[in-house]
Amino acid sequence: MYIIAKDGSGDFTSIQAAVDAVDTSGRAPVILLVRMDEYHERVVVNKDNIRIVGEDRDRTVITNSACAKDLGPDGKEKGTFLSFTMIVTGNNVEVENLTVRNDAGDGDTAGQAVAVYAAGDRGVWRNCRLIACQDTLFCGPTMPKVEKEISPRISAAQCVESCGDCPPTRARQYFENCFIRGDVDFIFGPYRCWFEGCTLYMNARGGMYTAANTPEKQPFGMVFHHCVLTGECGEGQAYLGRPWRAFARTLFLECEMDEHVSPRGFLDWDEKRPVTERYGEWRTRGARAAQETRHPRQKRLTDEEAAVVTLREVIGGYDDWRPDRRVPTWYLCGDFTMADYGEESFPMTGWGQALKRLAPDNVYVENCAVNGRSSKSFIAEKRLGFIELCLRPGDRLIVSFSHNDEKSDPLRYTSPRVTFPEYLTMYLDAARRQGAEAVLATPVARRHYGPDGRLMYTHGDYPAAMRDLAIKCGVRCLDLEAASMAMFEKEGPEGTGRLFCHVPAGSKNYPVGLRDNSHLQFAGAVRVAQLFLDMDAGMKVETARAPEARPADIQDLVSREDSVYAP
Repeated sequence: MYIIAKDGSGDFTSIQAAVDAVDTSGRAPVILLVRMDEYHERVVVNKDNIRIVGEDRDRTVITNSACAKDLGPDGKEKGTFLSFTMIVTGNNVEVENLTVRNDAGDGDTAGQAVAVYAAGDRGVWRNCRLIACQDTLFCGPTMPKVEKEISPRISAAQCVESCGDCPPTRARQYFENCFIRGDVDFIFGPYRCWFEGCTLYMNARGGMYTAANTPEKQPFGMVFHHCVLTGECGEGQAYLGRPWRAFARTLFLECEMDEHVSPRGFLDWDEKRPVTERYGEWRTRGARAAQETRHPRQKRLTDEEAAVVTLREVIGGYDDWRPDRRVPTWYLCGDFTMADYGEESFPMTGWGQALKRLAPDNVYVENCAVNGRSSKSFIAEKRLGFIELCLRPGDRLIVSFSHNDEKSDPLRYTSPRVTFPEYLTMYLDAARRQGAEAVLATPVARRHYGPDGRLMYTHGDYPAAMRDLAIKCGVRCLDLEAASMAMFEKEGPEGTGRLFCHVPAGSKNYPVGLRDNSHLQFAGAVRVAQLFLDMDAGMKVETARAPEARPADIQDLVSREDSVYAP
């Protein structure tokens, strides 16, 4: 997860800088959390597999004032397609909980002014506000002039010579619970789009909500399902849409419409682009939705015809894309045993880093664990707050602390039976507020052997405190301490040396060598991650003997080793 904040408190100060810098080659989407502010920039999202999340929908705003009448280097007006505030040409891009606005003003003076240009495939927009005047939202491919405008940011989107006469499109867009505001033709383009539970708001100028230009051989264009159509124009001055292309297709299914909508419904563009049966309604409601007043050529779908207009049929495609079914994310909160490490630290590896590779295909893993953090300092740095902004129902918050809670450092120390469970409860509450599941995991055992040659328990009362809290709060607790101890005892001193970060002198990253009994190396991280998955799946996992008291003389050694990579 990367934080974008104009005040410099995050990883980047602009959205474009973040998109340009991040590596999106992993399986899980890269999360860009945008703090509340107005970002005056034109944003080009040309990378795949990105999730952009606003801190607050109404107060996280991307805005610009480009318009069709702006002059290009050749002295000519740039036109509609170069007027965007935000263009997405990457695939698998999700945008949620923010506002994208074009402030160019009324179309009579500024011409067209696009807020969002959705050009990639499998685009998802949730709980967003898209605001402009004429031509707010365009869902369609790029054109050579657009590719030139966004250069050198290479586009993966379909490119055509002319959007007005393009071949059938392969790309799809999904909008859920969005507020889309504009006036003339303000939702337009040839893509297959599904709008679920959105509000379409017509400006005072009035006009057409839609202007599809669906290619003739493309079975579906725009489908609006359970949407609300309203506005501030005069009564009857808003039309459901008009066909930008002769074979355009737009359907409104079970939508609510108020008095702003004209009783005629759809409107012909001209004699060559009339309304046809590819325009239709089913069970629309409202004061002006009477069947007898509608355009004579539009279609009223029967129940049987409407039954086969499903999200899966309209935008599912060859890959059976189901954007209404979110892929759940596991957010990992923890310390150095769980954290990610770069190539400069290899073979040192966190078990959360390994979990990203081993996790089931139907989940993503976002490893938010950080070296040197305790349950207390993690919260003090607002890391839990940032994660909560991204949590959604079906997600998991996996929490594993103790190593640094045991330190005497007042910024990190928590007492095992008082403040440690109090801080852990904050994680449980954050998950509960967002409808996510919280899972506690006791800390990984250290590699410390007693005089009898057996591993010693070094975490004191912290694991027991986690287990007791889980019972009290009704959440799951996976006893990773007991399971890892059993595994390490089975491996013996020599075997565990290959699991912890024991590196001989002369190694690339450790020229003088390293003998660390707290940090894992790659093999150990993989084994611990697999233990976690086995326990999570309910598989039988061998556990260690009953806990023993921690010898007092081990404290200095524990503190020294656990601080190797703490900032």
